[in-house]
Amino acid sequence: MSPPSLRTFILDQVVDDHGRVPAVLGRDATDVVTADRTLRDAALAVLTLAGPHDERITVQLLASLKDFKDEEANGFHELLDVTGVPHVLGQVRTPADQALAAWACHHAGTSLGLADVVADSRDQLRHLAATVPSEGWPARMDRSWTTVVDGASSLGQTAVLVLAVHAADDGSPAWSAVLDAAAQHLRRFVSDDGAWAFLTPRGEPDAVHGYRMRASALAALAWAVLHERGDVTALESAHKALHHIRTHHPHTGARGFWDRADADSQVRVDPLAACHGRSDSPFPAKLMGDHALLALAAGKVAALSDDVELKELADAAGTELDRYTDLQAGGVFQGQGSWFSTPVDPTVPLARHVMVPPRTAGAFAVGNTSYVPFHEKHAETQFLALQAMGDRTPTVPAAPVLTEPLAPRPIETDLSRVSTGRLSDGLIDLPGYLRWLRSTSSGLGYGLTPYRSPLGLRSDRTAQTFSVLHVVSDLMALGEPVPDPDGLLAGVFATQNPDGGFGEQPGLLSEAFTTYCAVLTAKVMGGDGYDRKRCVEFLQACQHPEGGFGNAPGYPCDSWHSNLAVLALHALGERPPREDDLVAYFVSCQNSDGGYGNQPGSPSDTFATFRVVDTLIALGLCPPRMEQTIDWLCGLQTASGGFRYRASAPESFVGSYHAIAALYVMGAQPRDVTACLAWIAARQSADGGFSRHPGGPSETTDEGFIAIQALHMLEQKLNPYWAVIMT
Repeated sequence: MSPPSLRTFILDQVVDDHGRVPAVLGRDATDVVTADRTLRDAALAVLTLAGPHDERITVQLLASLKDFKDEEANGFHELLDVTGVPHVLGQVRTPADQALAAWACHHAGTSLGLADVVADSRDQLRHLAATVPSEGWPARMDRSWTTVVDGASSLGQTAVLVLAVHAADDGSPAWSAVLDAAAQHLRRFVSDDGAWAFLTPRGEPDAVHGYRMRASALAALAWAVLHERGDVTALESAHKALHHIRTHHPHTGARGFWDRADADSQVRVDPLAACHGRSDSPFPAKLMGDHALLALAAGKVAALSDDVELKELADAAGTELDRYTDLQAGGVFQGQGSWFSTPVDPTVPLARHVMVPPRTAGAFAVGNTSYVPFHEKHAETQFLALQAMGDRTPTVPAAPVLTEPLAPRPIETDLSRVSTGRLSDGLIDLPGYLRWLRSTSSGLGYGLTPYRSPLGLRSDRTAQTFSVLHVVSDLMALGEPVPDPDGLLAGVFATQNPDGGFGEQPGLLSEAFTTYCAVLTAKVMGGDGYDRKRCVEFLQACQHPEGGFGNAPGYPCDSWHSNLAVLALHALGERPPREDDLVAYFVSCQNSDGGYGNQPGSPSDTFATFRVVDTLIALGLCPPRMEQTIDWLCGLQTASGGFRYRASAPESFVGSYHAIAALYVMGAQPRDVTACLAWIAARQSADGGFSRHPGGPSETTDEGFIAIQALHMLEQKLNPYWAVIMT
């Protein structure tokens, strides 16, 4: 069955019967993640859906937008509770959001022939145009427009004001003067090869926060409008901003674009900018709302200048919007994150964005950090995607063709023993590690660290499904008892949701990732007190038309999440549906060097290579060109003993684990086992835990799991079947 068109999805699932828009959905309207309403979403709904073609929805959306009107101060509230009560956090004035709201009122009033609404919206814009420049173009002011809350100046916000004023221009000289002032201010953001996202309160380029894709795309749209109004320098600035994205923001694997680059035009993790500058996440991400704006801007500027490269840029952004469209339920997912093994090396593809600012729409707090599941559907993303791509139903991709069946490779599934012996004496401080591991105990589960309230970016010991699996794995591999197994399983089973999947904690969204953690914990501990049938149904629904599995139903597939979903099904005694399509998808991820990419066409890395060969072996199949894969993996080992996760990439602790595990499940070992043992052992910290770097502070139970499991494999003391299923 084909998914609904995007406009149909929005009208049926995003906008309610009264024209109100909750900020974030899960799959559809039955799963509202963030019911609060933002001014930006209400304005975008009007600008995207309203018009003379549909008077009923225009009236509803305008009425919903008027709910935000501040009757006691000039402007609009920016955040309403689900009941319509203003939130105190929304008692501010963000110029871009205020301009969007006025623009939306003007649009709806014009469509409905409401002269008073049109006049009021122009008054709002005149007030903005007078106040914002006089205060130095701040990013945010208080409710009374008298106090600057954030004195930095925003490229994106200035661009939105230009677009709003242009839309409301009735030909009077005053509007031209406003646009001339805004155009002059926009020029201050232009760098040698792009456009800075912010200026400091002193009016200087904000080199700390560098370049942002969304701001550059919005600015390019504003410059396109200014060009059409006769600004002879505007189009050159638009080209700079867009070509900076094209050159410096490509996502790993050449699919889509990162949301940011630093002052040196490099994509990197930057905790300092996030923690000590503007409220932000330290991690770059791939966001579909940004891609929609990029498609609009690049397409517009390409049409004005016959720039073939910008036309290709617009097409690439549109392709990603299609790829992140839910081909089952409809709508567009938020995007994708990645875990960085170094500040500049995105290694593990994640369908979640870890460490976002508090009160981020759709975010969940787990201990002292917050994260956003990227398989959510944010209202803003839906409206921007519809504006960029129009009301079209995406094409459902076909699975690759498996030209030759893989040879069988029977797998022994005996789990009567996890390991054949203890690690060699003196290799690591084992009592110290066990003390550290046990101190992560928290309630009925285990946290990522033993720390109750750490500073910096370190996680605390709040219990998580992910960490429970780590601790159980290590205790069992080390032959240690798992305390209170019944209580631990009760805590894990409490994270199952009505859809059958499991979340990181009770009440959090289901993911294939966390479902795998829960199911495997139950399998190795002999627990069955959960709804297995619904769990199987959830996992099966995660299969994508291409054959692989995504982190949630409808979400794009990759080898990483396919591995987790298939292993969870395997632990439940089920084969994956459409198994031939799945195998064909995995085979299509293999490259000429023998390694595998996370998706077809992506460069080979140890992460994806392990995930593919491990899944095929779990299915009882022999990976194709296995000896070449082994040679490629062995060639990534460095003289110091660790592994690069990709050719020419730096050594990676997590990447080394995946290389070791991939070799082990294929019956091979690194070329220099002794050096590899020493390389891992050197990463034990003074408190007994493990770090990704020698001499560093201990990190999480993930690093502990990597060390303990890898050391057992290097000493050939780990049950091969355990190594296959416990990843």
